[in-house]
Amino acid sequence: MKIDATAHAPQKKPKAATVAAFTLIEVIMGAAVIGVVMITIFSIVTVGLFITGTSRENLRATQIMLDKMEGLRLYTPEQLTNGHVLVPSFTNWYVETNNIGMTNAQGYGVQYTGVITISPVIFSTSYSSNMSMVTVSVGWVSLGQGAISHTRSMSTFYSTQGLENYVYISP
Repeated sequence: MKIDATAHAPQKKPKAATVAAFTLIEVIMGAAVIGVVMITIFSIVTVGLFITGTSRENLRATQIMLDKMEGLRLYTPEQLTNGHVLVPSFTNWYVETNNIGMTNAQGYGVQYTGVITISPVIFSTSYSSNMSMVTVSVGWVSLGQGAISHTRSMSTFYSTQGLENYVYISP
């Protein structure tokens, strides 16, 4: 007959179950790290949106200046100096809703104010008297917090023997 030795052996008490947990210091440090990471992510997103908005405003200012410059190519010298034909100051909007390109245009978003300046050329040559320097300047104030003022300008030379002689038919 076989005797089972383990059946009568004294039973060992099981060890107390060890509970895996974090100390208060570890929890606080983990929360601090997560907080710093979240603040950094939100700061990056905010700066990215600000830069995108500023780039869009700059692009719109460039479009407005280019639009005015392209229109100037077709003016005769008399029209270029006539304040009724070429209005020296203008207002445009980020998004124009009516009367686009007219002096009474309205819209919403950033308001761009501009000035067209015609001056003599800054160099001296035999044809200097037949040329003018045209500068289109645009200024605006960014929307949102920090309302930053911006100005941009674009210059070109205008010749009395220019493109208007080939395209424009005077009455």
